[in-house]
Amino acid sequence: MMTQTQKLTYAFFAQTVLLLMLYAVAALFGAAKFLSPSDPLALSLPYHQVGGLANVLLHLAALTGLLGGGLYVATGARGAGQIKYITILQYGFWLWTALLVLAFGAGVFGLLEGRHLLELPRLLDVYQLIVLFALVISITTNALRSPIIRVWSIGMALAVVGVLAGLVQPADYVADRVWRVLAVGLQFNVAYPLAALALGFWLVRRFSSVPRVWTDTGVYTVGGLLAIAGVLVTLPPLFRLGAAEISITLGSMAMVAVPLLYLIVTSHGYGALSERAQSHSLAAHWFALSLLLLLIGVGLLGGLGASVDVGQWTTGTRLTDLQTTLTLLGVAAMGLGVVNQGASDLYGQQRRINGLTPFWLVAFGVVIGALALGGAGIAQVYMERVLSIGYLDVQTLVTPLYALWTLGLLLLAAGIGVYALTFWLRRPRVS
Repeated sequence: MMTQTQKLTYAFFAQTVLLLMLYAVAALFGAAKFLSPSDPLALSLPYHQVGGLANVLLHLAALTGLLGGGLYVATGARGAGQIKYITILQYGFWLWTALLVLAFGAGVFGLLEGRHLLELPRLLDVYQLIVLFALVISITTNALRSPIIRVWSIGMALAVVGVLAGLVQPADYVADRVWRVLAVGLQFNVAYPLAALALGFWLVRRFSSVPRVWTDTGVYTVGGLLAIAGVLVTLPPLFRLGAAEISITLGSMAMVAVPLLYLIVTSHGYGALSERAQSHSLAAHWFALSLLLLLIGVGLLGGLGASVDVGQWTTGTRLTDLQTTLTLLGVAAMGLGVVNQGASDLYGQQRRINGLTPFWLVAFGVVIGALALGGAGIAQVYMERVLSIGYLDVQTLVTPLYALWTLGLLLLAAGIGVYALTFWLRRPRVS
């Protein structure tokens, strides 16, 4: 039987899976627009509306997974029967659920704002800020001595600051751009990867035989390296708006340092994977996939995009979309790893709640989609910005790549669908 706190955690897990399903469907609708503007799958919604809805759903899925994972880890560190502020957490959950419903409705009815990756209406951003702050504080105070929760709380606190920065709307255009770049960079490049990494180190304790001191000290070291990498990715675009010389220097540093730092982070993860303990869940698989996606998203694409020489060619192309999408999918994959392990624990048996089929469908779908979208981005750079071919003509020429992208999204949607089905069928008993 599940306790009250465990039921709350499981509800966050269920929301994460549901949001990922809705994202896959919305992303498919958007991809259909590129195959044929009159495609019936697009349901007559313009691409900017479908694309904005997909961005919001993936963003909230990643964030909900981080909240559910943090609550589960904090509950385990303190003891399920001794959780503090359970009433605040319950009300916070219902308020968060209302936010998800309102955000979905805003996307469906075209009420999202046109700011890329900051699409939520201002009123919902304020609402999100308040609820997120309350949830993070309530979760953190339950396990302050846990190194994993400390690093997780730093990441989530930076996410709160990022939401706050996105609310600043100065009249000056350049200042507005600075705040928008800061808000997106702080959340996507620093906060979410840092919080996801903390949850990953908790998963390491479950599937690896490395000593506990390895995870307790490693989460600080690796978290610091990851935070430095995220800052190096975020700063050059800020200075690009005012101090070109500093931007060039920082961008050159980021192009070399960020991939190197992420390779160090990934090598630590490989060290844990190479010393496997006897575990029947698939948490290690999702952990490995998350590290790979973050390495490509922030480490490689983020590091290259921070360079002024590279960024001036790639900004605004499909390569920019690919970077943010892979980053959020990497964070979401870590969340699915915690969901898999948590559901196995709550079920009362160490077994595979979700089999290998959904994992491989998701993994191959993301890889195929990423290759196709990356190819489309490279084609855009060469044909639009080197050969000066018109945008619409280029979109027609890269249609085969968009078809491959759609295939990847279909596999992703199928994988999340199977994951959701097994998650529902093997749900634990509720007291």
